[in-house]
Amino acid sequence: MIEWYWALTLIMGGFMTLVILGVPIVFAFFAVNIVGTWSLMGGSAGLRQMVNSMYEGISVFTLLPITLFVLMGEILFRSGVASKMIDALDKWIGNLPGRLSLLAVLSGAMTSALSGASIGSTAMLGSTLVPHMRARGYSTEMSVGPILGSGGLAIMIPPSGLAVILAVLANVSVGRMLMAIIVPGLLMAVLYAGWVILRCIMRPDLAPAYDSPPMRFAAKVLLTLKYVIPLSFLVFLVIGVIFLGIATPTEAAALGSAGAMLVGALYGRLSMQVMVDAVASTLRVAIMVLVILAAAQSFSQILAFTGANRNLAATIAGLDLAPILIIVLMQAIVLVLGGFISGVPLMMITIPVFLPVVTTLGYDPIWFLVLLLINIEMAQTTPPFGVLLFVMKGVAPPDVTIGAIMRAAVPFLVCDAIAIGAIMAFPQLALWLPSVAF
Repeated sequence: MIEWYWALTLIMGGFMTLVILGVPIVFAFFAVNIVGTWSLMGGSAGLRQMVNSMYEGISVFTLLPITLFVLMGEILFRSGVASKMIDALDKWIGNLPGRLSLLAVLSGAMTSALSGASIGSTAMLGSTLVPHMRARGYSTEMSVGPILGSGGLAIMIPPSGLAVILAVLANVSVGRMLMAIIVPGLLMAVLYAGWVILRCIMRPDLAPAYDSPPMRFAAKVLLTLKYVIPLSFLVFLVIGVIFLGIATPTEAAALGSAGAMLVGALYGRLSMQVMVDAVASTLRVAIMVLVILAAAQSFSQILAFTGANRNLAATIAGLDLAPILIIVLMQAIVLVLGGFISGVPLMMITIPVFLPVVTTLGYDPIWFLVLLLINIEMAQTTPPFGVLLFVMKGVAPPDVTIGAIMRAAVPFLVCDAIAIGAIMAFPQLALWLPSVAF
């Protein structure tokens, strides 16, 4: 059996070589998966196991909300209802620099909390908001970037599915965990908004200002009642049935899709062509997401089989370093592995190794888990492997290159890093609210 560090080097080296040669990411994944599985896991028997693993990874009920929320967004977009809501909200935002980018952050936080899945949220917002922002002359940086950044807010707004799963895996209080993520989430939102405003002041051409015709207050209220309140009620309805325990996320997503059809019909904008286009676009996004997840699932299996991820984590944790540096190295491991391994499997791999070390070093596990939660979502947007980058590429206009998407993500990743640094330096940002509430 090959040593884990050589296996890791060969796997990562082969993958990077294919990417540099211009092979599409998904095909590079599959090529490395097939060769690695054949050579490391027993030839044809390993390939059968890889196929079974891919099937088990994508044929799970919890993935269904992704498709249904994409369908919901497509119906709202193609019927023109979402654009009307954006225009109505734009009347209230005023002349803040990058106002549509700010609106994208707000929308991203809201829809991400709805879907509970950053992939579904990114796909929906990428197909819904990016064309509208580009039509206004917004650059890729100010249209794609805020949507990618808002994925970090998705897990920091209760009720957060990943936060609950993480608390259960770590055997800590779910209530304390949900309370602990609120202040860091607000901090991240402020950092995103601050960056958008500052960047647009420095470079107004990235988000061209546009003047709306003067509108009376009563007219703004009427627009809000007509286009914002119904969709807000739809959002509240979907969140409410989950929060009250009336429906599962999948059932709530189905309710949201049905509600989107009803809203479109009430506005007289739901036609057979709209439905055909929405379903066709949803199928394209769903297939793309499933292929990415299938490739990532089999890649994760190879890493787990060789013991590369487990041994890498154990090696770093065992280094003779200052405690805070060990915490930093743990976060670095999560950031690297998170480009290849999705949230829940990454939690299952790292928590058993990391958490005993954290408690031995004397740190509060809730504090560490908040850092880990931000980092896991951050990893999915980190170039060059972050899965959300390729999801955005699949739904963005064809002229938006993967390189431009990666560059657009970087400033918001810096905001995430600042938030992580602030929480490390001031643990009470995560621990104060739970201590007050409990």
